[in-house]
Amino acid sequence: MSAPHQLRVGILVGQVSHPQAVIDDLWHRATGAAPAGWQVQVEVVHVGTRPDSAQPAGGVQGIVQLQPPTPFRGSARLSALAGGQGPAGVVGRLVRDNLESRRVAVTLARRKDLVASLRGSAVVVAADPSADRAVWQLRKLTGAHLVHGPAAMVHAIKVLSDS
Repeated sequence: MSAPHQLRVGILVGQVSHPQAVIDDLWHRATGAAPAGWQVQVEVVHVGTRPDSAQPAGGVQGIVQLQPPTPFRGSARLSALAGGQGPAGVVGRLVRDNLESRRVAVTLARRKDLVASLRGSAVVVAADPSADRAVWQLRKLTGAHLVHGPAAMVHAIKVLSDS
C-alpha cells in the first residue's frame, strides 16, 4: 500500500464582501476534487477586514489576516467617479480595481514568510480579481499552478492527480 498523497492548496482572498463564504466554497471544492486517499492541506491568506467570529473550515489550517495599507487621499473621489455612468465611470472602475489589486499585492509582498508558504503549495488560487496580481507575482518563484477561481482550481487539482 502506498503512502497517501499530500496536496497543498494556497488560497489568496482579497477585498470581497463575504470572505468566509468564499473560503468555505474553495475549501469544499478543493477537497472534493482531490482523489480519494489524498490529504488536502489548505492555507488561506486574506487581505482585508474579516469579522472576528469567522472560523476556518474543517481542513483549513488557519486564516492569516493581513491589513492592506490605508487608501490614498483621493479614494473618495475615485469611488464617486467609479459609481458614475458612461466612459468616466468605466475609467473610474478600472483605476479603482487596479489600485485595489496593487494594495493586495504590496501587502502580501511585504510578508516574505507568507510568500514562501504559498510558494510551497501545489496550487495557488486567487479567489477574486483583487488577488490576481498578487498570485501572478509568484509566477517566477514557484512551479505551482497559479489560477483564478474555483473552476480553474479544480482543473489544476485534477491535472496534478492524473500525473
